[in-house]
Amino acid sequence: MSIISPATLAAPAHNGIQSSNFPVATPAVPDDTRRHQARFDAQPPSNPPDKVYGMKHIHRYYSPNDLYNKIIDGLDRIGKDLSNITLDDLQPVDEFHIRGDTATKELIKLANFTPDMHIIDVGCGVGGSTRRLSHVTGCRVTGIDLSDEYIDAAERLTRLLNMQEQVQFHAASALALPFADDTFDGAWSIQMNMNVEDKLGWLRELHRVIKPGSRAVLYEVCGHTNTPVYFPVPWAQDSSMSFLVPPAAFRDVITAAGFDISVWNDKTDLAQQAFAHMTEPKGEPNLPELGVHLLVGDDILTKAYNLHRNLDDNRVSLIETVGVKPISAQAPRS
Repeated sequence: MSIISPATLAAPAHNGIQSSNFPVATPAVPDDTRRHQARFDAQPPSNPPDKVYGMKHIHRYYSPNDLYNKIIDGLDRIGKDLSNITLDDLQPVDEFHIRGDTATKELIKLANFTPDMHIIDVGCGVGGSTRRLSHVTGCRVTGIDLSDEYIDAAERLTRLLNMQEQVQFHAASALALPFADDTFDGAWSIQMNMNVEDKLGWLRELHRVIKPGSRAVLYEVCGHTNTPVYFPVPWAQDSSMSFLVPPAAFRDVITAAGFDISVWNDKTDLAQQAFAHMTEPKGEPNLPELGVHLLVGDDILTKAYNLHRNLDDNRVSLIETVGVKPISAQAPRS
């Protein structure tokens, strides 16, 4: 998953037309990936009960009922022609991270991915940045998210855009990616680490599935100098779902997972600017027909306001980084 752009919090309402269905394309799965999937499926649960509960709690948070149809209804209400939907039409709901599509376009330039590449997007949400990455660069992208509801919406929205040949999705855990070693030509992960307690496990999996010499582009919310965080925030209703570490600790985990860091940019000031206009909400929220409240609840204005407070009070930060898997890479020691 990823979090919010303030521009997605307000939009006019209109009437429109009804939804239609599209055929499903089933991509071929290489034999080595099937074998890894079989090993993944056969693994017994290894997490202690409290971590299993925490994962289920996070899964519930990102599992809104009937999400795809709610998005279609929102498009309908603002007068969009469903036979001619564009990436920008979906942006209010599917670019769920700080600074939205502006940040996505910056990350695409930073990544320098090319049309011959196959990229993995871990924590893809409903697939907004996944699709934009493929559209701009021409590369194939496989998106992974823990939420079945998000993946269902991601697949159906991708078919609505007729992008299913280039972009596919799987429901899976970032801690056990169902792909063989050295499968992908690069990795992309936008604002999902906040919900991952085992950050080293996540990054080792990312390192494992990309080829030596490949880049992993990360755009992540971290902790800062002050604690605690004000809740709720866009990624968590309370502290039981949030696992922030300071930037220096996050950098250490990236290198411990086997990556060499080639880019490290602190984007906290831009995040502060993006949320500077947020004020404490009063009364019933006036929400747009199409927005990220469909993903994480009608208290999104409170969550955005608390994110503004956390940024200004040095309780959270925003980091953009690129890690490179060395050509001579071996699996990091446990």
